[in-house]
Amino acid sequence: MRQEGSLAGKFLIAMPSLRDAHFERAVLFVCSHTSDGALGLVINQPHPISMHEIMQQLGLTWRRSDQQPHVFQGGPVALDRGFILYERNFPCPGYIEVEKGLYLGTNPDILRHLVDAPGGRFLLALGYSGWGAGQLEAELRSNAWLVSAPNRAVLFDAPVVDRWGAALRGLGIDPALLADPGAHLIN
Repeated sequence: MRQEGSLAGKFLIAMPSLRDAHFERAVLFVCSHTSDGALGLVINQPHPISMHEIMQQLGLTWRRSDQQPHVFQGGPVALDRGFILYERNFPCPGYIEVEKGLYLGTNPDILRHLVDAPGGRFLLALGYSGWGAGQLEAELRSNAWLVSAPNRAVLFDAPVVDRWGAALRGLGIDPALLADPGAHLIN
């Protein structure tokens, strides 16, 4: 059961004023949020390693008819650890249900199931974004992030380069009109 006030299952959309290299124009999916802190995955920053390389490391072959998905740079914490966000539940330990029908797992056996499963959208991130107790709330108060209900089409299907804009448009915000308060306008 989700804790009241939890942002688990929501998008965090970086405001233009957020200049941290890890989060500039980032869209994150919050996987866990409690009074102890939060964990999220950046869903619009491809990792330099390819899914093909990950499959080789695990001794797997991509058997699905759809295109191999990107591997994402999930955040600056635990860069050598994989996090799989997926829609189909498999009998593998090491997962949580983030929201109805959407799971987060770290067990490589999940990928073993996914390479053979027709359908069933997923994404793989190396590393995660983490916040200590009260840290995310402080960032929200300083207007570093917009919070949005998730949209699975943005999460899984939108072209990576379009996810920030698509997430903003989901809030009714035209990205072109979102001003950076640090920018200088020329008259």
